[in-house]
Amino acid sequence: MLPAALTAFLASQYAYVLRLPFINDDYVFLDVTRAAPFSSLWVPGRLVWLWYRPWSRELHYWTLQHCFDTDVAAWHVTSLALWLVLMLLYFALARRISGDRAAAVSTAGVAAVAAWGLPMVWIAGVQDLWMMTFALGALGAFERGRTVVATLLFVLALLSKETAALLPLAAFVLAWRVRGQPVARAALRTAPLLVTAALWAALHPLLGGRLWGDVVPPPPPVQGAGPLYVAARTLLATLNIDRVPKPEFGWGSPLLMGAVGAVCLAGFVLLSLRLVGEARRGPAPGLTAFAVAWVVAGWAPLFGPWVGWHAYYGLFGMLGAWLLLGSWLARRGGVALAAVVALALLRALQAATVSHDWGDEWYQKRAGEFLGFMRHDLQAKVPAPAPHSRFFFVDVPSAVGFLQGNGPALRVWYGDSTLSGGLFSSYHMRPAGVPPGPDRFFRFDSAGGWIEVHRGAEDVARERTTDRLWREDHERLAIALSGGDDSDGAAAEYAKLARAFPDSANYVYNAGVAAMIAGDSVAGRSWLARALVLPTSDDEIRATARRLLPVAGPGRADR
Repeated sequence: MLPAALTAFLASQYAYVLRLPFINDDYVFLDVTRAAPFSSLWVPGRLVWLWYRPWSRELHYWTLQHCFDTDVAAWHVTSLALWLVLMLLYFALARRISGDRAAAVSTAGVAAVAAWGLPMVWIAGVQDLWMMTFALGALGAFERGRTVVATLLFVLALLSKETAALLPLAAFVLAWRVRGQPVARAALRTAPLLVTAALWAALHPLLGGRLWGDVVPPPPPVQGAGPLYVAARTLLATLNIDRVPKPEFGWGSPLLMGAVGAVCLAGFVLLSLRLVGEARRGPAPGLTAFAVAWVVAGWAPLFGPWVGWHAYYGLFGMLGAWLLLGSWLARRGGVALAAVVALALLRALQAATVSHDWGDEWYQKRAGEFLGFMRHDLQAKVPAPAPHSRFFFVDVPSAVGFLQGNGPALRVWYGDSTLSGGLFSSYHMRPAGVPPGPDRFFRFDSAGGWIEVHRGAEDVARERTTDRLWREDHERLAIALSGGDDSDGAAAEYAKLARAFPDSANYVYNAGVAAMIAGDSVAGRSWLARALVLPTSDDEIRATARRLLPVAGPGRADR
């Protein structure tokens, strides 16, 4: 019954994610693992941003690339399936500790938490899904007395995300308070987990590894997320009330979606409350202590000075919180059903509410839709770029995760490891010894998609009819080329602008200066002489032109 209810809930709330493309960090991981040998996946020296997560990142991306290439639907199905396994493991553990009725309420409640939006929408969120799946497996095995299995699963949880590190605390309280073992016996049972956590911490590049390996600077502190703020927002997010819902396109569609999700989850709870009699197993002693220890283990990392707050960071602790909430609500059937319905409705409303927090579902959905359009438009206009092409962009929509690093998205989109990309401001001349290739420049236009800004010779009259911002585009291109020490390119762009707008003293003057820097004093003198007599030239331009003209040496035409 539960698998069917959860599957129906997934289909009603998250089916749309199957069409969302890779976003942001996804391209970095795809780029790093595309041609990597299997053995390299576990080497700390290949770390991205120094977080050692070889199972949930390197191995996950490496394996799925080999199986599905970049068929994004298969990647999303994998994440959704992993969430389903996670929830079934949670139900099984909650059932053994809090009883059948409470487990049903806890599972339905936590399934409706809006914080799942990021791991479900963003493929890179699979890091959290893997960590929680292994952590739940470890707790379940530990509860059954299978310490070796629990330790192995704990290792995999640590290799998926660092926030599993405090799981031994929850395991200790589980053995001590829930299973009633003496403190010494509980500590002995937990010892393998503690030793594992200590070894992991000693080896992790950002923790103990900094002391014996290459010196790695600690993550910079994050400002503005004080402990009271973190605690309040996390508690509110557990109940989907951390944000006021204001759906972007009206309330109707989100409420309908939320209602369908509510039927799936509340229907399961209703059947569980009616079919499971009160005589069935109830909560185990010590449930409150265990739930609190779980919450502490899950939420303590959120208070670190290097962590900014996002709702999904608290998901592991929310599982513990809902273990306690479900036990309390299960004794109040009507309240339990109302709570699940309200949570499902609020989840859908939050998902439709505009947010500037990249950890929220709306934000990730918007980023995915933007990137999908940007990819298709660029590939339509540049279907087969030459090897070693460099792309430079301007006016890229903010916060959509397009240009991480040096443009790994381009290498993934085109399947060409020689491509690179960056912003106009990052342009630089190719260093000596680097293979030659074309440099292409694009501006993103909200109405027309990618507009190519052609460097060098072009049909100016025609281009000005198709690019309404032709003048501004080439101004920015000239500035980028000049800043990248490409004086030849800058001189050509300023000359093109000066010919198109002959009354502009700035273009004429800049064309002369750039030409002289490029070593073409013939062209430089010609442009500067013209700047001297232009009515639009100011005193500063004339004074500088007079100063430069007498010192102009032999130009390219004089040599």
